[in-house]
Amino acid sequence: MRALLSDFLDHSLHWRTARSLTAHLAACPPCAVFVASVERTITLYRERPVVDVPPAVRGHLRELLRERHEAKPKQGAGRCRMAAAAPGRTARKSAGATRKAGR
Repeated sequence: MRALLSDFLDHSLHWRTARSLTAHLAACPPCAVFVASVERTITLYRERPVVDVPPAVRGHLRELLRERHEAKPKQGAGRCRMAAAAPGRTARKSAGATRKAGR
């Protein structure tokens, strides 16, 4: 799913693939939350004010964020039901299988 996300959000996926992904999002709360989060992040980024951050502050902030990121345990919002049902499958393989099944 993540491999298709950019094209999905840009509305540039083939209509069958987009329909399959939309159906998956309707049935998979973890993926729906992830997509909503990405959409919100894009909106916030586009609406943000432009701020000139001094280079010294920028470097310090990057280092601080890197340290916190590395120290924080990894936690996800949940597992995709599709991924849980078929471990080892990628989004591209799943989408391809969906396209073949729809023929």
